[in-house]
Amino acid sequence: MAISAKPKRPIAGPAAAAVVFGLTTLIGLVIGIASVLASDVPGWAGLLLSFGLNALGMIGAMVLCVWWWRRIDEAAREAHKWAWWWGGCFGLAGGGAVLLTALSRDDSLDLVGLSQSNILAAGMTLMMLCLVTGYTIAWVVWWAQRR
Repeated sequence: MAISAKPKRPIAGPAAAAVVFGLTTLIGLVIGIASVLASDVPGWAGLLLSFGLNALGMIGAMVLCVWWWRRIDEAAREAHKWAWWWGGCFGLAGGGAVLLTALSRDDSLDLVGLSQSNILAAGMTLMMLCLVTGYTIAWVVWWAQRR
């Protein structure tokens, strides 16, 4: 007589979010440390190593996101889709206005204390922050309207 194993309940809800958050933080930490160590490797080998490490980290994060997405319910999926559409669009528009203003003025770099060498990193960071901030606000609004 075969013993049937009780199916395991998949990790879902807040537990799944905690797993994704914890593992992506760990992946980011490991890949970040490895990238810093790889920055000492000169030339093309170092460049390809750094790219490979960063790509590996992003692939790992995306695998975790897909795992998490498959475990959330339809309401949570709709909240995230709505938040990325509305919050992301408004965040992108706000960040774009700031970035276009900075790029259209010759004195903007001096006014905010940025050098030409780090304006790209500052602009990319600004845009990511605006997208995530807009998303977060829209996500909270979506849930507040349904409570």
